[in-house]
This record gives sequence, structure tokens and C-alpha cells, in this order.
Amino acid sequence: MAEIARAVRWETTGGELVALLERRGVQLYVAMLAVLSLLGWAFPLTDHVGYELSELIALGAGAFGVAVGVGAARRARPIGGLYASVRALGAAVLISQVALLVPLSLTLLDAVRRPVCEPLSGLAMFALLACPSALLSCIVGFLCTQLEPKLTAALLWPIFLGTLAYSLWPLWHGPQVFVFHHLGGMYPGPIYDQAIGITPALISFRETTLVYALAGAALALLLAPRLANETLAPRLVLGLIALVAGLSAISLSRRGEELHFDSSVAQLDAVLGARIETAHLVLHVPKEKSELERKLLARDAEASVDEVLEFFEAPGTAHARIDVFLYRSAEEKRRLIGAADTSFTKPWLRQIHTNDGPAPHRILRHELAHALGADFAKGPFGVPGRLGGLLPDMAFIEGLAVAADWPVQEGTIDEEAAALKQLGKLPDLPTLFAPGRFYGEAGPNAYTAAGSFVRYVWRERGGAALRTAYGLPQGFASFGEVPVLATTYLKYLDTITVPPRVLALAQLQFSAPAIIRQRCAHEVAELEHEAEQAASSGDSARSVELWGSCVSLEPDDPSLLIQERRALLNQGLADKAHVVEEELLAHPKLSQPQRAQLLSELGDTAWRADDTALAAQHYAEAAALPQPEGQSRALEARQYAMGERARWAATRRLLANNDAGAETWLLLRDLDVARPQEGFAAYLLAKQAQNISAWDSCLRFSASALTRELPGPLFVTEALRMRALCGWRGGDDAAARRALEQLARDPSEARHIEAMRMLRRTP
Repeated sequence: MAEIARAVRWETTGGELVALLERRGVQLYVAMLAVLSLLGWAFPLTDHVGYELSELIALGAGAFGVAVGVGAARRARPIGGLYASVRALGAAVLISQVALLVPLSLTLLDAVRRPVCEPLSGLAMFALLACPSALLSCIVGFLCTQLEPKLTAALLWPIFLGTLAYSLWPLWHGPQVFVFHHLGGMYPGPIYDQAIGITPALISFRETTLVYALAGAALALLLAPRLANETLAPRLVLGLIALVAGLSAISLSRRGEELHFDSSVAQLDAVLGARIETAHLVLHVPKEKSELERKLLARDAEASVDEVLEFFEAPGTAHARIDVFLYRSAEEKRRLIGAADTSFTKPWLRQIHTNDGPAPHRILRHELAHALGADFAKGPFGVPGRLGGLLPDMAFIEGLAVAADWPVQEGTIDEEAAALKQLGKLPDLPTLFAPGRFYGEAGPNAYTAAGSFVRYVWRERGGAALRTAYGLPQGFASFGEVPVLATTYLKYLDTITVPPRVLALAQLQFSAPAIIRQRCAHEVAELEHEAEQAASSGDSARSVELWGSCVSLEPDDPSLLIQERRALLNQGLADKAHVVEEELLAHPKLSQPQRAQLLSELGDTAWRADDTALAAQHYAEAAALPQPEGQSRALEARQYAMGERARWAATRRLLANNDAGAETWLLLRDLDVARPQEGFAAYLLAKQAQNISAWDSCLRFSASALTRELPGPLFVTEALRMRALCGWRGGDDAAARRALEQLARDPSEARHIEAMRMLRRTP
């Protein structure tokens, strides 16, 4: 009777599914998926259907989904025959996919309880990451059990860990920063690249996963115990399918570079097309870069190497040659190696990857600190940290790079750190330097605090001490207890006078929370990217729609409202833009620089409508607020230009209408000739020439502007800066040096540092 009951149940599809679900291994697997999703409720990035949750479930399904296949194979083997194996495998595949509805449903249920983001926006990502992993894992379990039931467990984990090691190997020895694993899903790259979308590479990779799954399924069925009355024809077909699918999957894997789920230095060199070799570096650059640009880049890069080694108090130290890859665009970098907007260094390979830009390069010195620091660090990764750098001391690593780079913008890093302290946003330093806590803070806050702190220790202990600590297992802790060091450092910050402009900008710059605390970071970043693409392609309606979606997801971010207003104006929807203006002006998180920018734009609107009284009112209100130097200078230019109607024809087209076309150039030239005492038109012409890399014209007009009357000191400083940069990039080193020597006398420490660095790069 028992045999009859089992046979009857076997013949019922629903009965087979139920029987498989009754197996303990399958039940534990489904429970594990449920637990993973419930744990995800506690964290902002995994409490909704997006990349993080999808990858978490993909890892769980890839590692433990074998239980479904194992259970199905163990039910089919005693009965024997191809038919039983087909039915068992079919049921297993169905359950492997249906089981994913458990974490998906629980996550969507949590979205009903506590709405976050767009509940269904990540379904496609979930399908691409979790579903193929669960499918392949199920088939691997079935196949291993068919091969040798008694050694199933001994086969499964070596397969998962072996293929994972194979997938991680290119991350170790190659240029890429992404990881694709057929069972485990995908790691897209650094945490600061917030826009994680579905790429052609991911689609191609998952197509390859499905082909591997087909090959594995055919092979598993081919190995099913044979019954005496079975014919050979079905097994011959299965053998052919396994062979063709297997070869196809291998072929697709071998095309990984072409499909962009793999990468190599040879591929990067082929795409970029040119190399520049210097004493310490190999610069891999776009082939269209001019000879002068290559010369300036090499000069800048070598000067940066010297500056970093001087910071370490190790000038002239011999070190391994460093490869620097400079990509044409963020999109090219994302496609080839991942990390579109985030520069990164692989210290153990002495490789730097960053986006190209005019020399002096904005990021290069920071990344060189990572690469050169590897010569002083011990362990396989070239960084300080526990387990030979496997658990890196991130606050020390990034803090040292900032301290060595010491970038300047409106102020110095110390001034920004002091501003953070005054605003109550300075990270707790003992916590920041604790293992694994660096990424718990917002990126700008963490980098600024760590960089200022390490620079303080550098002043107190010297570069040689930092160099020694960088090579010790305890890293920064070798200087002593961080709380003790932090106490004296905080007293030092109290001695720094923070310029009002720097303090106001800090309110804006350091306002965003850490990415791990943002509810919809990836969704908003991807929507922003799409909105910008829509605007650049002329699809203003789509741009308005996308910015509106961003605002609905992150209503606390006024910068998104500013973008929505601009999109509405571009589409000609002035009434709706006015509603957004009112919302913005009443927004509690609108910073002073953002308010100033909005008021300036409102002034432009009034000036375009010939309402000069209203325009002057808006401009005056904006001028009373602290804002970035460039924004302040642009506002002062508007006020000066609007002061006399004779200036309007040229300046209103440029400043209020943002029209830099040929007719605007001609009108500015006429104004320049008509007013020989004023240098304003010449200044604007120099700025437009700089924007289009017309270095000779920029030099000529900036020199003319400096010999005449300008609206204020900000314009004199910027005209000198333009003359220095345009002379440097145009090959007139003498003109650049004269301008830089004047800039070096600026009372601002940030401007002085900037000028002295440029002088070092100017013969």
C-alpha cells in the first residue's frame, strides 16, 4: 500500500511540489530567505526592493538554494528513470523561484507598514540578481546529487567557494572594481557610487548564467538512473543540449571583456589608446589628448609625486612605478571597470583609476598618496589594518591621503573641520577611527575630519612617524589612544578662525547623511542621472517627471526642488515653477547659499522681463547671504551689468539668458570697444574663452581686463587666476608665472596654497 500511495502522489504535480516542500532542507532554505528579508527591515538600504536587498537574497539563494535541488534529486533517484527526474527537477526549479516571493512579499509588506521609496522600482534588479542565482543553485544541487548522493555536501561548498574565488580573482589582480558571480550575484563597486542601475553588462552576465543553468540541467537529467524500458533518444538529445549550452556558456564567459563583465589592462590600453611614461609613472590617457595636454599632465603628475613623498619625509625614495588610468568620462569608466564617479586606487597593484580632466588634476595627488603609501605599508594589500590589511584601517588610509593632498576650495581642510565642529557635525574621532566605522559617517564629513586630524598629527609627530605607523599592524593606534589625541586636536580647532563664507558653505556641503542612512539613495541617484540625460537630449517633459519623482522620494532635500524648478522653467511651465519657488523659500533645510542661488535666478527672471526694480531687489537679497566665491562673483556681475542699460544688450544675453553664442560674443566685443576704461566686457570674454579652451584669447582678454577698471576685488583675483591657468595650459609659462606670483600674495591661505602649487608646476 505504501508503494501504491507513493506512486499515486508522484503522478500528481501538486503532490510532488507539496512533498518537496515538506523536506526539512527546503523548509530551512525558505525560512532563511524570510529571516534575511526581516533582518533587512532594520537597515535603510535593505528595507525596500533595491540593489542591496536583491544582492542579499541573491547571496542567500546562491549559497543555500542547492537544498531545493538536493531534495528533488533524492526523491527522484529511488524511483529512477528520466521521466521522474524531469518531474522532480521541474518542481525544484518552480519552488526555487516561488520561494523568492517570500522575501519579496515580506519586504513589500514592510513598505506598506512604513512607506519608503518606490515599492516596485527595484523589481527588475531583484529579478536579475536573485532569480538566476536561485535557479543555478537549485540545478547545481540537483546535479551534484545525481553525480554522487553520498558526497553531495562535499561537492556543493567547493563549487560555491571555488567559483566565488574565481570571480574575486580579477578584483585582486586586474583593474576592475566590480565582481560578477553566477551564484552570488553582483558587486558594482565603491559605496560612494550611488547610481546603481541595470547595465548591459549585468544583462549579458545573467544571460550567461541562464545558459550555464540550461547546461547543468541537461547534464543532471542525462545522469538520471536509467530504467530498462527507456529509449536512448531522449538522452542523446539531452547530451546534445548539455554540450551546446556548455560550450555557449564558456564562449560567453570568454567574451567577458567584450561584454564588460570582465576587464584587463590590455583592454584599457586598447580603449584609451595612449601612454605617457615619466620617471615614476605610466599615464594611460585618451589618444586624442593633445601633446601640450600630455606634457602638462606629466609635469603635474611628477610634481604631485614629489609633494606626496615630501609629506612622508621620504623625498627621492625609490618605489615601484605606478600606473594611472584616466578615462574620458564617468560612463566609460563605469562600463570598463565600474565606479563611474568614484576614483580609486589598488595599492597592491600600484594602479590608480580616475576620470580625465585638465591639469592640474583635481584628484591625482590624493590617489598617489594611496599608491605611494603602499611602499611603506606591510601586508598583501599595501594598506594598514588588521589581518594584513584584510580589515583595513579606513580612517587612517583616507585621512592620510587627504592630509597629503591637502586640497583647497573656499577654505582649507582645517577651516572646514573647524566649521564642522561649530555646526555640531564633526564626527566623533574615536568612533571614526574604530574598525569598520568610517563608512558610518557621511563621506564629506568623514574625509574632512580624518584628513584634518591626520594632518594635525603630521604637524606634531612628522611625516616619518606617519610613514612608520602606516606600516604597523595597529596603524594609527600606534600613536596612542585616539581619545587623548582627539582632545588636543579639538583644542587646536578652536584656535582656527572660520571665514563666514566657509561656515555657510559647510552647512550645505556637510548636510547629507551617510549613504547607509539614506532611505532611497540609489533610486534618487539613478533618477537624477536619467533626468540629466533627458534634459541634455531635449526631453524637458521627461526631465520634469523624473525630478518630480526625486522630490517625492527625498522631500527633505531642497537641491532636488531647485532642479525641479529649473526643469519646469525649461518646459515653459512658469506657474508650476512659481509653486515650487514658494515651497523652496519656505523649506526649513534650504541653506543660505541655496537661498542666494534661488534669489539670483529669480532676479534673472525679473531682468529678462524688464522688471529691473524686482530684479535689483532679488539680487540685493541674494548678495546679503554667504555663498561660494564663484556664485558671489556672478551675482556681483549681474548687479554691475544691470546698473547701466548700455551694458544690457551683451550682458543680459550672457548672464540672465545663459546665451554664450556667437552673437553674444560680438555684442561683448562691441561693449569692450565702446568702454575703453572698463575691463568688465574683457573679463567676460576671457571667461567665455576659458570655457571653450581658447587659451590665447583667454590670455589676451584677461590681460586687457587687468589693465582696466573691474567691478571689484573678486574679479581681479579671478582674472589673475584665468591668466595663470590659460597661460599654463596655452604654453605661455612666463605669463602664468607672473599671474601666480601676484596670486600667491593673496591673504587667503587657501588661495596662497593654490598659487604656490601652480608655481611649482610652472617653469
